[in-house]
Amino acid sequence: MKGNRAMAPPKLDTSFRPDVEGLRALAVFAVILFHYSNGRTAGFVGVDIFFVISGFLITRIIAREIVAGQFQFSAFYARRARRIIPALVAVVLFTVAGGLVLLSPPALVLLGKQAITALFGVSNVYFWLTSGYFSREAHSEPLLHTWSLGVEEQFYLLWPMALLLLHRIWGLWGKPVLLVIGLFIALSFGSIRILTGDYETFAFFMLPTRAWQLATGGLLVFLPSLHGHRWPGVLKAAGLLFILAAILLIEPDASYPSFSALLPTVGAALLIWPSDRRTYVANLLSIRPLRYFGKISYSLYLWHWPPLVLLLTWSQSASLSLVQSIFLFLFAWAMAQLSWRFVEQPFRRKSTGNSKVLVTSAGVVCVVALIPLGFVLSDGAPARISEAGRELSKKLDREEADDQSVFCDFQEVIETGAECARFSKNEEHILVMGDSHADHLVWAIKDAFPAVKVSTLIRSGCRPIVASVGRKNCVEMYDAFFRDVLPDHRFDAIVLSARWRNGQYENLEPTVAALGAYADRLVVLGQTVEYDHPLPELLLAKYLPRRSSDIQNFMSRWAEIKQIDEHMARSLSDIPVEYYSVIEAVCPDDDCTLFSPSGYPLTWDYGHFNASGARLVVERLQSKGFHLP
Repeated sequence: MKGNRAMAPPKLDTSFRPDVEGLRALAVFAVILFHYSNGRTAGFVGVDIFFVISGFLITRIIAREIVAGQFQFSAFYARRARRIIPALVAVVLFTVAGGLVLLSPPALVLLGKQAITALFGVSNVYFWLTSGYFSREAHSEPLLHTWSLGVEEQFYLLWPMALLLLHRIWGLWGKPVLLVIGLFIALSFGSIRILTGDYETFAFFMLPTRAWQLATGGLLVFLPSLHGHRWPGVLKAAGLLFILAAILLIEPDASYPSFSALLPTVGAALLIWPSDRRTYVANLLSIRPLRYFGKISYSLYLWHWPPLVLLLTWSQSASLSLVQSIFLFLFAWAMAQLSWRFVEQPFRRKSTGNSKVLVTSAGVVCVVALIPLGFVLSDGAPARISEAGRELSKKLDREEADDQSVFCDFQEVIETGAECARFSKNEEHILVMGDSHADHLVWAIKDAFPAVKVSTLIRSGCRPIVASVGRKNCVEMYDAFFRDVLPDHRFDAIVLSARWRNGQYENLEPTVAALGAYADRLVVLGQTVEYDHPLPELLLAKYLPRRSSDIQNFMSRWAEIKQIDEHMARSLSDIPVEYYSVIEAVCPDDDCTLFSPSGYPLTWDYGHFNASGARLVVERLQSKGFHLP
């Protein structure tokens, strides 16, 4: 097959690219700006840029060695181990040491799981199953940022084999290879459309919807050189504008990566593809300060996030002040410089044999992983805190309600065509609609009104309002419900409950109008109290070295939430709907209840009730006149 190749391989340019090193600095600064500015920019796209850079640089090395007949898997993975593991181990050790001092036993167990999965390159899988990059809980995940390392390492388990296979069939240059890699990019990018929405957390964290960005960088290696053309300057300028537009214009949203991910990805590709270094943009990216930060960008990326989470945990704050942001950057910079000088460089320069590097790396990872494994197996090392703290800690795990499969879930009806809720006319039948702040009340409502048949239309993050814009999966779900399901049903009552935010409950009036024909009564449950950190963690603060004071001081957005509650009550008073204040049920006379009668904290996180907390709230709502149907 090799004799039929369409073209001989051109000379592969493997020279150092100072502009690409400067682009690394731009990527890491974007990520740091996003995290240290409390999410005011879309700097998370810096990771997209890193993926393109990595794909380009690593593919260039692989291609050079394949063409020269020198590629060895052992040498490749030994280089990856030297590059990734030493600094990662240092950061994990620092983080677990900080967690041992500052975190409660349940939180330390979670950190232990994060550390183990980070060390073994699968933390993206862990966070897909347990978290969300844009969720409130992200600020309590000290190793959240290691998800991107997992994506890269999983990609490079497969990519060298794919390139070797292409080389054996067609060679690495020519139209067939460009078409195959292009098709792979198209399929991976196309999966975003399928998975973003119903599987948005998977789409953010997992390789299938991220591989196209790494492969895009790899594709650049095989594209024709633009030397001697007049386009490099224009392409690089366009690439820089694309990246700046992505950072400034993309909204942080759970549905990312969407088609908007094209901006940073294509932008990075346009900056890298033309290797001509005489352009203004290339010269700008090659200035010494940017090259310096690009050189230490891996360590800087690793060190910028864990200190932020630990600081917010200690101070029990929801966001950083300007002074704190500056301090954290200086600390991360100092640690990155030390890490690059005394951890990264010594290990990368060692000439140890490949097999020895791989065996030693595996051994170090396994030994270090024993530390966080001990946290998990010991239930968070509870001996660190007093007996009273240990007793409280036992009640901090989420208290689950019973299995909700007994309810008619209209989300499943919409997606699968399943039949349910065909109740007889003499049965009382209600529908609960909303997001996760409706979900946490459903079983308590069922317990309070056992004679009532309950149906649900609930999806996390989807407020029950008629809207033509918003998260794709929410708009599609409610459109399908109003169009295909609701006309066939009649309810004794419909209950709307959600995490209402300023400006996002204004469509309640048209929603009520749309639902009115299908229910005898419409009930709206208001916003509940929220805390800067999970309530159980705040309750444990006095048993740990944290800056502790009255929990009332840590009630997130208290004035705003009270204003939302009062405004909703006024705005709904003139339309045919019953409004019940959940805040008044939780905080009568502004004195907030912290524990349910069973001794559990009322919420298991910042604002979701556990089972006993939900029962208490529904009981108090009943005392205010709430009844069903």
